[in-house]
Amino acid sequence: MNYIYILTKIENNILYVTLNRPQKHNALCIDMVIELNHAFTEANNIRNIKALFLLGNDKAFSAGGDLIEMKALDQKEAEKRSAFVQTTFQLLNEIEVPVVAFISGICFGGGLELAMHCDFCICADNTRLALPEVRYGMIPGAGGTVQLPIHLGNADASFYLLTGDDIPLNKALNAGLIQNVVLLNAFKKELSEQAEYFGKASKEALVAIKKMLRENSKTNLREIYKKEAMWFSSLLSKKGHKEIESKFEKN
Repeated sequence: MNYIYILTKIENNILYVTLNRPQKHNALCIDMVIELNHAFTEANNIRNIKALFLLGNDKAFSAGGDLIEMKALDQKEAEKRSAFVQTTFQLLNEIEVPVVAFISGICFGGGLELAMHCDFCICADNTRLALPEVRYGMIPGAGGTVQLPIHLGNADASFYLLTGDDIPLNKALNAGLIQNVVLLNAFKKELSEQAEYFGKASKEALVAIKKMLRENSKTNLREIYKKEAMWFSSLLSKKGHKEIESKFEKN
């Protein structure tokens, strides 16, 4: 598959997947999600990789879902789209090697949902984390209402989901939503050091650890994800695309 909205390369046993819509702050259009689905599916077929690094750019990991596309969806289409994005992000859990998100700049909505499906996250100090959908009369549609309570606990997740406020980096770090914060001018060095470590690590050990973690965390989330997709599509349909667009522009 020829990619347009993502870039991929393999270097020193690391598969790099970079979101590539800089003019749209890496907003997750459906074609980008299709490309991510393909890249994530193929990752397990690449024998020599020991980790997958997921990247944006200095200004934006991802601003979230593509509003222009979302405005055109009716309820049935929105639910189908939500379910497909959820399935795509959950593929990260099936990749046998560690998946690490390197985040800088804006990481909102679907961008944060994508990051939360990675094994761990490293942020630059200019990162902004938020699930702001409630401010547009919406809820997250790609696992946010499932994943944020897992990472932050119900009380803190409730606060940030119900207000749409930015999640302070120190709060995210202390709660385990992210695992490290580095200065932006040291971000590339951190990426290089992590690549060096994973490139030399035992793949067998990395795979075994990830398998055990996956076993330990197994729970029946499928029905919860379905309910999220249902509510997402229902609110998108009922709220009205013009009202959502108006609130988006004000924010």
